[in-house]
Amino acid sequence: MKGKKHMKIEKQQCYRVAAITLAALTLTTFARADAVVDWNIITGQTIPFAARPGGAPGLDYAMVNAAIHDAVQAYDQRFEPYAVEITGASGSPVAAVAKAAHDVLVARFPAQTASLDTTYNAYLASHGGLSQNDPGVSVGQLAAAAIIALRANDGSWPANPQVFNGGTEPGEWRPTPPAFAPMAVPWLGAVTPFTLKDSTQFRVHQPPPDLSSRKYAEDYNEVKALGALTNSARTLEQTDMAYFFADNAFLYWNRALQSIANTYLDNLGDSARLFGLCGLVMADGPITAWDSKRYALSPPLSAPR
Repeated sequence: MKGKKHMKIEKQQCYRVAAITLAALTLTTFARADAVVDWNIITGQTIPFAARPGGAPGLDYAMVNAAIHDAVQAYDQRFEPYAVEITGASGSPVAAVAKAAHDVLVARFPAQTASLDTTYNAYLASHGGLSQNDPGVSVGQLAAAAIIALRANDGSWPANPQVFNGGTEPGEWRPTPPAFAPMAVPWLGAVTPFTLKDSTQFRVHQPPPDLSSRKYAEDYNEVKALGALTNSARTLEQTDMAYFFADNAFLYWNRALQSIANTYLDNLGDSARLFGLCGLVMADGPITAWDSKRYALSPPLSAPR
């Protein structure tokens, strides 16, 4: 009986997650959308997530969102630009957004240039017959070029990445089941952050509690209780959150932002600001997390300046 009850609860939880996801996708697909949301969706379709494990996709999203932000700010002029201030903007902001995103994506994924070109040209044509001759294209081109240049030597995707297998002492990162694979993108902790002073700014300096301490026992029992497969102490909300993060968190977070923008925002500048700020945070979070994961081991990574 307990097993059947648990299965019923698990089904209810799955249905709840499916309903939440479906609602978000419905909003994204059928509610009003702007160019910022459109190109965030295109970005998610472009990133090869299988080849971008761990926190690596955050770098791609951040660069696209920063370029779009600066392109829109050239018209909006309400907020400080991130990489470049573009004066005398004219033409279509939609064309500027499309060009900014397109150029960053081509720079990040040159193998997809042809398909991105097709998507870009079709997008312009479907929005009032815009073309490459629109002055907004130059605005987007400048915004993209600035962020590409700014991130040219940020330490990402090194030619000969180090294989990192972690350690075995308390507090040291180690491979986890089922694959027990080395750390994904181990260089991420040394990448130049987008907003932080450096990747060590929020490094976790405190060592884990002693294995014989009461604190360790309390923490261990808490993880065991909340992480249990059956008779878990989790709430339904906590389980929903676990499902959310267990899959591709970058896609789900951006889908959530798309739904927020479609539902509550009706201004291109507000959308660009939302995705710009969140994109930078979602890149810096993994960067500083990866730094802390490697900090306990010697020699620690040093962040590039």
